[in-house]
Amino acid sequence: MMKQEPIRILLLEDSEIDAELLAAHLSKAQLGFTLDRVYNRRDFVAALEGGGHDIVLADYSLPDFDGLSALNISTVLQPDLPFIFVSGVVGEEFATNALKRGATDYVVKRNLTRLSTAVERALEQARQRASAKKIQDALARSEVSARLAMEAAKLGLWDYDPATRELKWDASAKAMLGWPVQKSPGYRDYLAACHPDDRDRLHQAVRQATKWSREHDGTFGAEYRIFSDAGSERWVAARGQALFEEKEFKRFVGVVRDITEERRAKKDLEDLTTDLERRVAERTAERDSLWRLSPDLFAVIGREGRLRRLNPAWSTMLGYAEGTLTESMFDLLLPPEERTEVKRQLADTIRDRTVGRFESRIRHANGEWRWVTWNAAPDEEAIYLVGRDCTAERAAATALAERNAELARQIEERERVEQTLRQMQRLEAVGQLTAGVAHDFNNLLTVILGNIAFVEKRFDKPEREQDVRSRLQYMRTAAERGATLTAQLLAFSRRQKLEPKPVDLNETVTGMSELLQSTMKGSIRIETVLKSDLAPALVDPTQIELIILNLAINARDAMEIGGALTVETSQAVVKEPPARPADPPPGDYVVLTVSDTGTGIPPHVLDHVFEPFFTTKEVGKGSGLGLPQVFGFAKQSGGGVKIRTATGEGTSVSVYLPRAANVSQAPGQTPKSETASGRASAKTILLVDDDSAVREVVGVMLEELGYSVVSVGSGAAALDILAGPEHFDALIVDYAMPAMSGVEVAKKAHGLRPHLPTLFATGYADLKALEEIHHARLIRKPFQEEELARRLHEAFAEFDDPKIVRLRGAG
Repeated sequence: MMKQEPIRILLLEDSEIDAELLAAHLSKAQLGFTLDRVYNRRDFVAALEGGGHDIVLADYSLPDFDGLSALNISTVLQPDLPFIFVSGVVGEEFATNALKRGATDYVVKRNLTRLSTAVERALEQARQRASAKKIQDALARSEVSARLAMEAAKLGLWDYDPATRELKWDASAKAMLGWPVQKSPGYRDYLAACHPDDRDRLHQAVRQATKWSREHDGTFGAEYRIFSDAGSERWVAARGQALFEEKEFKRFVGVVRDITEERRAKKDLEDLTTDLERRVAERTAERDSLWRLSPDLFAVIGREGRLRRLNPAWSTMLGYAEGTLTESMFDLLLPPEERTEVKRQLADTIRDRTVGRFESRIRHANGEWRWVTWNAAPDEEAIYLVGRDCTAERAAATALAERNAELARQIEERERVEQTLRQMQRLEAVGQLTAGVAHDFNNLLTVILGNIAFVEKRFDKPEREQDVRSRLQYMRTAAERGATLTAQLLAFSRRQKLEPKPVDLNETVTGMSELLQSTMKGSIRIETVLKSDLAPALVDPTQIELIILNLAINARDAMEIGGALTVETSQAVVKEPPARPADPPPGDYVVLTVSDTGTGIPPHVLDHVFEPFFTTKEVGKGSGLGLPQVFGFAKQSGGGVKIRTATGEGTSVSVYLPRAANVSQAPGQTPKSETASGRASAKTILLVDDDSAVREVVGVMLEELGYSVVSVGSGAAALDILAGPEHFDALIVDYAMPAMSGVEVAKKAHGLRPHLPTLFATGYADLKALEEIHHARLIRKPFQEEELARRLHEAFAEFDDPKIVRLRGAG
């Protein structure tokens, strides 16, 4: 006997004590069940939308809404789900109102003994309703199937009421009889349309069927000719049944079918039968002629393998004199190595009583071998063989196979050459990319290493402290340029992890006005054209500022003798599919446009502006990643880029960003650093990173923020510490480590300490590998002390959200 599945109960109850009491009563009744408890509107709606429950048990009085509202929500989202009130509210009027509103039952909390009975009865009623619905659906499908069957059989319906003398025809019958849809002929009109030779016979058949008689059951059948309104003649077969009550004729119903083609086919068959004997005689003569004249080998062989009859082709094809081979064994004409296989083929044909097909060689009278394709058909006492010479065909097939093999070798060689060419092209592209990256990073490393050497030489000269500080600032600037270049590469390849939020582009542009002014030359005038009712854009707020700055710098470099820079915001709806890779797909967008009055972009350059490291600037003045970063950011955000330019007149770059949905409140402010807070000084952080230098510098950052730090170099070491008694308030783990990744460490650490906040630190560029990590728990290398403090604050706050309570009952 199969184990019954547990009942899946959704409990809407704000009292944990009442929930446990209710679960105890259900367990006492030996009901197998699972119980999911929620206690507010949001979680209740989410649980109903998720599905998977068999019944709802709900309290009436709840913190943010009442039970009747819950009943209305359940009726809309899950109309077939049983709903039982389990409440302390009493009163016949309330219970009656609840049942009228659609509740299945009502149980008072002070009398939970009938709860299990109410649940079982509600589930049984639900099953009965589902069963009844299946029966109704089956009946409806049956009626549809009957109608489709009648249409497939090309039947028309008729119905005669003797009380009203009204004869009704459906549309199929009218179309079959060649009548217009609006025509409704009575019985006499119908008789008048019949062929005169068939009219009396049809009338007598109708009278016999509609007259009560013990010897006749009221069935009706007739075949007759009838004329359509256009005068065409059709043969019709009618079948029907007369219905009687107390020997009184009450109704006459039936179907009509066009049999014109059948009658014509029947007549054709009769004509064919008349001519059959003559044709059989002719065919017999033709068969004899075929036996004599066919170039194929015909033979009748006994089951023992002896040749009984042979046609003349054995003489013409194989050179044997007529009658020479008769009564000889067939296998004597075959090569010794093929005789066993041919005998097996003939035996299979006799056993399976099917036509067999095989090939073999047969000896010519001059001793040569000829290839023959045989078809063998068994009979009671013999096997009939038909053989066709295929020697030339086999020779041609062999030559063709050799040619195909040669072509296959040529195709394989061509594919190998093409694959090599594609690989060389890929290597060339990677070489260009690597050369560009190596050039910029070698410049950065030169600055950093040179300044490190300078600082090392001057540590013993206090009077040069200012020079040391300046060199350190150069090193910091070079490192930040390296981080920016990495971000640009990730933006171009669309592998950075964005944190999109609703952003007011007008505020962003206004807030960057001083930065843009300081970036531009004094001869460049900055103008802003901001749409007053601009909808928010759904973008990463830190990345959009870099995009504006990149576009502004490109515009500045295009206006060497001065000009005007215009930053404009607008909205647009795109309906056409993209014509170029950079174009946005159809949708609603907020548009940021940066325009200049510079030299413009020549057509031969415009086709390459989104390629990485492509630049027309002098060496050292541009990395060639500005517009590729804009392109990558826009595409990853779900938008696109359009460029309008004219040589000598200027350029406009429009970035299409997806429009955010309605936002009820502005995004929250970034939490401040906890550097000086008392909470930080009381917390202990477990730091896991396989790079000792990274552990050292991050540990110093955490201590500067006021945290206590325990550092380890592997996931296994971290898990050993977490298995011990030492207390930790957070875990910071490197994402990519040998032997055990950061995600694996975090999952095992969660098993040891479920409520330990975790922060992932990574310089990993694979966006898909990071999709499972929430942005609030991810910090990218390199990072500063302030960002580390903010991410820790977010990680601590994430564990303060309430969770849905889940209880398990018996079974």
